[in-house]
Amino acid sequence: MVDRWAHVHGVAADRPAVRRQWLKLPAGTVARTRVAAVAVGGIGIVMQLGQLGNAMRPVAFSRVSGASIVALVLLLVVMHRRQRSGWWSVPVIPVLIAVGAAGLRDPLAATALSLATLITCTLYDTPRRWLARVVAALVALPAAVAISPDVLPQAPSWHAPSVLALLPQILLMGLLTRAFHLALQRQERAAERDALLTRAGQKLLAVTDNQGIHRVGERTALRLADMHPGVVLVIVVRDADGLFVEFCAGVPSGPVGTRLSGAAPDPAELTTLLPGYGHWHTDSLGGDPATAPVLMMVGGRRAVPVEVLDAFRSLSYQVTLAGEAHQARVELEYRANHDQLTGLPTRAKFRAAAEAATGGVALLNIDLDGFKRVNDEHGHAAGDELLVAVAGRIATAAGRHGVAARFGGDEFALLLTGVEDAGQAEAAAGRLCAALAEPVRLGAATVRVGASIGVALAEPGVGVTDLLRRADLAMYTAKHGGKNRVVRYGVECPAAV
Repeated sequence: MVDRWAHVHGVAADRPAVRRQWLKLPAGTVARTRVAAVAVGGIGIVMQLGQLGNAMRPVAFSRVSGASIVALVLLLVVMHRRQRSGWWSVPVIPVLIAVGAAGLRDPLAATALSLATLITCTLYDTPRRWLARVVAALVALPAAVAISPDVLPQAPSWHAPSVLALLPQILLMGLLTRAFHLALQRQERAAERDALLTRAGQKLLAVTDNQGIHRVGERTALRLADMHPGVVLVIVVRDADGLFVEFCAGVPSGPVGTRLSGAAPDPAELTTLLPGYGHWHTDSLGGDPATAPVLMMVGGRRAVPVEVLDAFRSLSYQVTLAGEAHQARVELEYRANHDQLTGLPTRAKFRAAAEAATGGVALLNIDLDGFKRVNDEHGHAAGDELLVAVAGRIATAAGRHGVAARFGGDEFALLLTGVEDAGQAEAAAGRLCAALAEPVRLGAATVRVGASIGVALAEPGVGVTDLLRRADLAMYTAKHGGKNRVVRYGVECPAAV
């Protein structure tokens, strides 16, 4: 009982929302124009009921005429609810017009019925259906006059000049309404395309990875293709083996992954892959079609409108520019956080990695012994070559879970994770010290240097700054104690920081 009460009151509560939905105007210009056409056209048709009562017709026919006029209004309402017309309405509406007008006192009132229905239906018709409806409207007026009895003293015949002169006016109204409807559709689609591309641009600005950029581009391309049936977008990518189709929009199952022949896409080959689609347009997105890494191709079952082609081209350039901007950001970030000579992370990136490290952590501060001698004897170019070789050996010692860095000059650092005890950290530092003492073959000569390594183990309550300072102190203790050796903080150097 409670559930039923709640259901009844819930339905009652929903009624105002339903009424508000009915009263709410649609958002689009075309949709609002359709509402206005149905309302005004329906009122104009209903007003013809005031002329019912042809004296030469029985009462029953007048009732049939009135029902035909009411049926015209109902058909317009149904058409609006469905947001499309049907082929069945093309022969039915002229019959209703002829029967409805035949029961009126003035059969020329069929002109108002024809114009009201033609103008309204034009906003819902396809091109072929509209053409058939215009022909039917031109037939409906003379037919209504022909089957109407002569109730006026000078009643015109169906082929009288006064009747035939109305036909061009009906045709003109049909043409003007169709042109107006097409213009509204183009304007609304242009606004939708602009809004879609604007939203895509905003999303691309917020994306920080290439996959996200391509995902935004593909979703926008699919939406554009849905807005323009009969148009297909094909993205062709060039790799070491040639050209292949990377993405398609506008077809349920496109030839994605298909290899293409030739250095540039052949429209005839694409037509073979996508039967029925021709009128291909190729854009190499600023590059040479024979060498461009990415090419955009747009085709259609008919000639592709320029504004649609421009929309796909604009989207392609947006995605390309977003990819280039992302790559530039990656390169800038890399340069800001990596040493230009060795490619190792800088102090800032190393510090961030140390702060994020968990578990057993050991930090090694490494300073080369004898590096100045190599610079003095063989030049700075040989010194740079030596630093690159040393960086490679430290990176090898870091493995997959460690982080090697260059702090500047001949000072390096190594972060080890997963360290179980001090002995393991010292053993790793000893192996690295021995590896760095091995001869290095340079372009000018073969040289040998050593390394003083300070080791500091992470402890509860000790931050990264203190850990770096401890490793630095241990390194200086190793250098002052004879160089080319390993010292752990707290063993041979003061324990206080």
